[in-house]
Amino acid sequence: MKKTPFFKHRLFLLGVSLLLYTMGLIFPALAFEIVNYRTLHSGVIVDMRGIEVTAWGVLGLLFLQIPAIGWLANPLYWLSCVFFVKKKYQFSIASTLTAIIVGFLGTISAYWFALPNGSSPDSQILLTKLLLGFWLWLAAPTFLMIVDFLYLQYRSHLNAHQ
Repeated sequence: MKKTPFFKHRLFLLGVSLLLYTMGLIFPALAFEIVNYRTLHSGVIVDMRGIEVTAWGVLGLLFLQIPAIGWLANPLYWLSCVFFVKKKYQFSIASTLTAIIVGFLGTISAYWFALPNGSSPDSQILLTKLLLGFWLWLAAPTFLMIVDFLYLQYRSHLNAHQ
């Protein structure tokens, strides 16, 4: 009995990636500290879940906040999922790699670029820690990129033997 190759379960592998993405949205993703910039008094530390960060990221783009650029990794990831389903693995790799770079660099830029605190004009929000949800969110496109790459290797190996 011939064993089915791991790559024949494309929808299952896509489901694993989507599960990682969903878990990234559910778990706390980023820890922010609210700092009064006049007194430099550190106030409250707030842990935000991935879904909250995603929602605020859209608003951040509307108000041209530099760290909100990380939000653009979301549509890039969804685009890579579409390419994966259509079996366009090279395009999927390109969009997942772009999603990883944009998502990581855009998000960590909040360490250097303070975000405005809407509740108080005298305070800003600074990123203090990357939490589990962030890493799971970033793992989703990473996993899909690895699967794309392995599938291309597998396919080229099969073509070489034919």
